[in-house]
Amino acid sequence: MKRYIGLLGLIGLVGCFLPLIPGLSLFDMRHFDALQVYLILGAFAVPVAIGFGSDRFSAGLGLLAMGCFAYILYKFGFDILDMLRLTSIGGIMMVVGAVGGFIATLASFTDRSKA
Repeated sequence: MKRYIGLLGLIGLVGCFLPLIPGLSLFDMRHFDALQVYLILGAFAVPVAIGFGSDRFSAGLGLLAMGCFAYILYKFGFDILDMLRLTSIGGIMMVVGAVGGFIATLASFTDRSKA
């Protein structure tokens, strides 16, 4: 499950550099509001580092990854369905990465065995 979290974070991270609309990506918007763009990039990069990092996946790392994906979903808000329908490949990849990563992180908590 840990690799799925890293893979979905990577899908979202790559989507940040692909066009949302023709000629404009999320990374290109850093000239307008750099802090928000870098926070979203960081929120996708942390689950990638967790997913492809060490072999141990603790509950704390799962909560951190879930918090990152939840932050992205919070920033997209209710426009997430519009991003699926109306944006180009970059927006679709970010939505798939954020929603799929949040679901995979929740599923990782159910996957744990009792110690």
